Formats: sequence, structure tokens, C-alpha cells
Amino acid sequence: MEKMTLTRKEAAELLGISTATVTQWVLEGRLKAYRVSDRPKSPYLFTREDCQAALLAVEVEPTRQRDKERKVEAEDAFTRRQKEVNRKLRKMLNMPEKE
Repeated sequence: MEKMTLTRKEAAELLGISTATVTQWVLEGRLKAYRVSDRPKSPYLFTREDCQAALLAVEVEPTRQRDKERKVEAEDAFTRRQKEVNRKLRKMLNMPEKE
């Protein structure tokens, strides 16, 4: 018979995140948690369904696209800096501007 509830560690393994992130998600309201008693130190318990719902609620941007955009931005910034340095160097050396 399958277990009805999961511990924080089991939920973290199922979600592929750390136990600290599980706690953070509970505090943020992104993951529903239950306690055995009303005592503050009572451990959190989770259901498999609530873990799956939390995963479906997270928006994920494709890594390759995001990394590609960052690379283009970095290359553009480098090119702008390089052009500015070249312009200043030509001015310091009294060389004509390159068209």
C-alpha cells in the first residue's frame, strides 16, 4: 500500500529541490503542508498530489533560450565597451575616427 503522506525530505526528493526550499515554498504558500498537531515544532507532512500541484504551478523558462539571450546581451555589452575604448584610444593618439 502506498504511503498517504510524505516527510519534508521525501517531498524534497520528489520535487527535486532541497529541504530548505520545501520549507520556503510552504512559507510562501506555494506548497500545501499539514502538521500532525498544532504545536509549532510539529513536522510538516505533504501529499504527493500537493507536491505535483506545486510543480505544475511553477513557471519554467527554457534554459537554452535564456542562456542564449544572456550570451547575446553580454556580447552586445562587450562590443559597445570595445568600441568606446577604441574611440577613446584613437582620440588619445590623435588618430582619425574609423568609419
